[in-house]
Amino acid sequence: MDKVSRTSLIAARFMITTFFCFAPGAAPAADAAYEVTELWTGALFTSTYRVGLCFSTQGAVRGVVLLRLSSGKMDVYHIVGTVHDNDIEAAHSSGHSFKGRLVAPDKAEGIITLKNGTKIELEGRREQNVALVPEDCAPVPE
Repeated sequence: MDKVSRTSLIAARFMITTFFCFAPGAAPAADAAYEVTELWTGALFTSTYRVGLCFSTQGAVRGVVLLRLSSGKMDVYHIVGTVHDNDIEAAHSSGHSFKGRLVAPDKAEGIITLKNGTKIELEGRREQNVALVPEDCAPVPE
């Protein structure tokens, strides 16, 4: 495990422990699943995106991609995947997928592969420990 990965894992565990140990009224069940939340934002051609992601301590990832097209229309994609060290893979049921890397505390990059095989490079800004919609990890409305 490289230094960045180890640091990220330690920080995630610390944040989870700190939150549940010191949050008022927080007394979760012993078997409750804990997740670290992130919001990724950026642009893709003439569209912008906001992605809410929840990372479990077991390496599972779930989230929602909100892709705002230049027309104003919003496309919504629910995704699931895994994270190992700083490598992340996620997919949508339509066949689109993402493989990328958490390159810094505020940056992620990777490649989206559309179901037709087209590959698109992507770079986004990461915000950690953000409020998301708990049921599906969607970004909260702006």
